[in-house]
Amino acid sequence: MARKSTLIKLLNDLRAEARVSMVPSHNIQAREAQVKLLQRVQDRLWEDFAWPHLRVERQQPVEAGQRYYAPPEDLNIERIERIEVFSDGCWKLLCPGIDPENHSAWNSDLDERSWPPRRWQIYEDETIEIWPIPDTNADATTRDGYLKITGIRNLREFVEDDDRADLDDRLIVLYAAAELLAASGAKDAQLKLDQANALYTKLRGHLTPRKQFRMFGIGERPAPRRLFISQYRRPE
Repeated sequence: MARKSTLIKLLNDLRAEARVSMVPSHNIQAREAQVKLLQRVQDRLWEDFAWPHLRVERQQPVEAGQRYYAPPEDLNIERIERIEVFSDGCWKLLCPGIDPENHSAWNSDLDERSWPPRRWQIYEDETIEIWPIPDTNADATTRDGYLKITGIRNLREFVEDDDRADLDDRLIVLYAAAELLAASGAKDAQLKLDQANALYTKLRGHLTPRKQFRMFGIGERPAPRRLFISQYRRPE
């Protein structure tokens, strides 16, 4: 199991798992369909889980009077997890959502400005709106006024033979092979799908933070002890 495997490796692995001829000349006509299948599987897996190794931080400066900002090029706006602004020497979290009540304090439609920004939301045309509108420009020296946008980055190109997959190669291949085998009516298609699901569950389990428990009364409170009465004695 590995990430960053080349497309040609995934194609060869897919053909082996799906019992398709390994001879390249036999797959000339099927290659495009096989590549699109691998791409589609990786896209679906990317959409289904916030893969930690794809989490990135991107910074961009604010400008006085600018209300809307384009998201970083390699970040899908729907996969943005949080936005912070650097102010007074530290990063301050912007709350998601801008309500009408907020505009009663600083009305962005009237170009009312203040510092620092406190909230953000996705605006039409896939832009980021921040509130209130900044009344000062970012400082490249102190970093004051820089936004830090954190989220799951987009998948890289996966078209040419030497392009590399962003997700686990074995996981992609197993799901793709299960689909090919099912399309051909193979009896072991479900078995291949079960293998893919088991691997997916394992990978997600390893990448999902676990709840930690602390001893000596710090952290989670233990469940109350249950007392069982084994013998009833009448009072004298």
